[in-house]
Amino acid sequence: MVYFLVLRSSFFFGCTSMKKLFPLVFLPDLEVIEVSNCEKMEEIIEIRSDDEGLIGELELPKLRDLKLIELPELKSIFSEKLICHSLRVIHVRNCAKLKRMPICRPLLENGQLSPPPSLREIYIEPEEWWETELKWEQSNAKNVLRHLVKFKEVRADGEERPLI
Repeated sequence: MVYFLVLRSSFFFGCTSMKKLFPLVFLPDLEVIEVSNCEKMEEIIEIRSDDEGLIGELELPKLRDLKLIELPELKSIFSEKLICHSLRVIHVRNCAKLKRMPICRPLLENGQLSPPPSLREIYIEPEEWWETELKWEQSNAKNVLRHLVKFKEVRADGEERPLI
């Protein structure tokens, strides 16, 4: 097996037969995950039988950007909890079978959820998916993150258009 201990960015476009993307070994330094137009993609981070020591969560300390675009068969990002304190952008478009967002938000001292300071934008399309289908790891995460969500891209000239 080849180990990519310094893999920082991953871009996958149009991989028509790929169903699973990463085994856990490839992830420690990953900063960008972008997957688009992979019609059979079902899972982004795969747990294999030889992934010993995983106890219900995975920390991706350097992950900044997560973009999942036009993945009609995507059912899972990761089956356990994801801790991503450096995450800046989440972009999900047309991933209708994805029902759960495993990313956990930090808790304040009073036990309330808080968006991580690094998180700037969440781009979602379609809006109905966000409102009715998507569940977060923590039950009130949608309310805490709502101010970061954008359903349409607003250009510099003020024109609104659907996300590309």
